Amino acid sequence: GKRGLNEPQDSEVCVKATFSSFLSGMVPSSSLPGSMGAAISVLFMHGLESGPGGSKHRALIDAFGEEKVACPDMQMSKLRPDKANSFVRSLALSLLLNPLSPMRSALRRSLEGCLDAHRPFLRERMDRDSVVVGSSWGGAVALRALADGDVKGGCLLIAPAYGLCVRTFHGEAAAEEFIKESLYDRLNAQLSDEQKERCLVVHGTDDDTVPISDSRQLSDATGIELVEIPGGDHRLNDALLE
Repeated sequence: GKRGLNEPQDSEVCVKATFSSFLSGMVPSSSLPGSMGAAISVLFMHGLESGPGGSKHRALIDAFGEEKVACPDMQMSKLRPDKANSFVRSLALSLLLNPLSPMRSALRRSLEGCLDAHRPFLRERMDRDSVVVGSSWGGAVALRALADGDVKGGCLLIAPAYGLCVRTFHGEAAAEEFIKESLYDRLNAQLSDEQKERCLVVHGTDDDTVPISDSRQLSDATGIELVEIPGGDHRLNDALLE
């Protein structure tokens, strides 16, 4: 279901409160710094042109302690061929190996490469009391991890860009059915109602990078709660962790 914050002038305060409330509900006190809780409390999946050491990653370290927060470098970018999982590099490889459908193959290659960077943490160093936080492209990767059954605990999705990426690489005409089959249907088959209650999507209503309609469709199709931030753009999501 959808939940809106109805005081635009206080939206940043409300965003911070929403984030803090979600994490405090997911991560028990035994997982906080100086205790013997889960090996990793939070796994942060960064954005397209970001990486370890970004503002969200640093804020999570401040909140939970460096030893409790992981942020693998996904080696991801749009146009940097020196990044192993970048779109341009994946497309170049796909043109050689999958010339009949290079765009679709490129997206799949980049997603799989980024998932591979996180799987050792997801499968070996996290438990039910851990939380995955995915931002934009990282939100798309987190959704795939959810659909694959690799997320054991909670999941916070900040303006997830899965739909945007599918439309870009598959084309508008084919995107809707592909998103339904590759994501919504798989999430509904994989996640119990209790698991869905441990997931949350947060998205600004004025996001002109990733349209909020994508998160509304995700929420409608799966029942995962969506919190809408009135007047929030793509950058407002930084307020979650500042």
